[in-house]
Amino acid sequence: MGLQGHSINENIYNTNMKAFSLKILTLLAVLSLVMGCTAPSTSLEGTATRLPDQGPDETQASALAEPTESLLTATPEVTPTFTPTTTVPPEVVLEGELREALYQASLKFIADSPEAADDVARQIGFVDGVNESASNSCGPLSIAILKDAGLLPASTSVHDIWLFDLRDESYLTNILYREYFPPQEYDYYWHTESIRTYDFQANPLLPGDWMFLLTAGNGFDHMLMVTRLDESGSPYTVTNVDRGDGFTISEEKLYDTEAENKGLLYELSDLEIRLKLGLTGTGGFLLVRRKGGLASTPALNLDIDPGLDELVTWHILVKDIESDLILFESLPNEFFHPASMIKVPLAIVSLQILIEKGYGLSDLSALGYAGRTFDQLFNALIVYSEELAADELLSFVNENTYALGALINLGLEDTKFLPRSTTAYDLAFALENLYLGNYLPGEYNSYLINLMNVQTENDSQYLGVNKDGYPQIAFYNKRGLLLDPTIVSDMGILTISDKPYVVVVSGIPRFDGSATYEEIKDAIENFALSLRNALMVESSSN
Repeated sequence: MGLQGHSINENIYNTNMKAFSLKILTLLAVLSLVMGCTAPSTSLEGTATRLPDQGPDETQASALAEPTESLLTATPEVTPTFTPTTTVPPEVVLEGELREALYQASLKFIADSPEAADDVARQIGFVDGVNESASNSCGPLSIAILKDAGLLPASTSVHDIWLFDLRDESYLTNILYREYFPPQEYDYYWHTESIRTYDFQANPLLPGDWMFLLTAGNGFDHMLMVTRLDESGSPYTVTNVDRGDGFTISEEKLYDTEAENKGLLYELSDLEIRLKLGLTGTGGFLLVRRKGGLASTPALNLDIDPGLDELVTWHILVKDIESDLILFESLPNEFFHPASMIKVPLAIVSLQILIEKGYGLSDLSALGYAGRTFDQLFNALIVYSEELAADELLSFVNENTYALGALINLGLEDTKFLPRSTTAYDLAFALENLYLGNYLPGEYNSYLINLMNVQTENDSQYLGVNKDGYPQIAFYNKRGLLLDPTIVSDMGILTISDKPYVVVVSGIPRFDGSATYEEIKDAIENFALSLRNALMVESSSN
């Protein structure tokens, strides 16, 4: 199995030549995408099944038309100019840039000796930074390459993919789905056919594809990802391989589009070659591919870093409501304790019960529960984050409905009131639907959002620093803070010149980290300022 690492063997490449090559290769990548040279079909047929049902989407680039020569002026010295009749779509440019970034990132991990490969494994640091080996580093290596290319968030763990077992369904749901490849953003293709007989020519691999190869018997499972295509469309990977003299990390052609049965996939599944070294892929494989291609990678993952990556576990989701695009994410599908942020879903469920009972908004000041009016309870819950109000409203909910079922009806299938648990996806979904008015009728919807906008002492901190000095920015939020255990969170509906976004951020010290409340709070505020600047640039460009 393979490892992952960071800037390895960079001294091999001359800095000036790398910069020049990067520009040339990026240009070639973009041109090849536009001309259709290296954009094979993304259909995956045969024994594949998909989770979820949505199939892969491939950006179709229109070919550049032949340039037309401009009319010459009467002055003979003027050089003729040529103007293309079409422009390259921005998503095609982005796809080319990300493909090039992926290829360049993969080169940093190449190690041509077992000793050097072990050093790469240790620099990846997927266990403790000391005892790693190239022999069992395939999963961490694949994730490290994706991280270095900006295709996964910087805070993504390289440890949790180590010793990953696809045969255990809990690994699939708790690790692949939750930590690495959320099914909301990735397609899962399952193949029971051996990689040796599967028709990759008809169903080609693409850059960024992640694969888990299963062995049918005497062998080992293996993880790798596709790092690039050559001019003929043949895919490559950078992975750990043992050919009898110990594991090295090398760039390998997976299969050859111009020759049958050539490439690493055929070598690893060849009984005669691998009898003593072990087979892989003979029991089929799982392929994971980002929906919409690399260009659908959250646009700000490379531009914004929440900081303290090694000391804090970050659960983050930033979404553009109008475009329905995720702009930034970190562990958006992983469960975490939301602290007081759970009070927004609690308020929504409580208000829905009152609506079902036929009460109008004016009744909230007259009717009550547990010795207070409902208006007083909601103010205490949302504005002042009172825990007693949360307990009383949760009792009200439980007396009138099945709380877990009520959350599921909101579309929050990963959220619980007791014990408090949720995901960044669920909280962002709740905020988005609250903004769109999908949960509550008009006056009730405005009532809750206005409570989130009531200014209190600390509203200019955390994500609230976004508003400082910018009258065109509004932020309707709910913080969630605990000191034991330490949880520092904030979420809300952010509008910039009336353009709406949802933002969810929660920072929790890692089990082996020493991050303090103040450090996490400072990191959230730095993140908020970076996010504001990025969104302001986007807003001005539109």
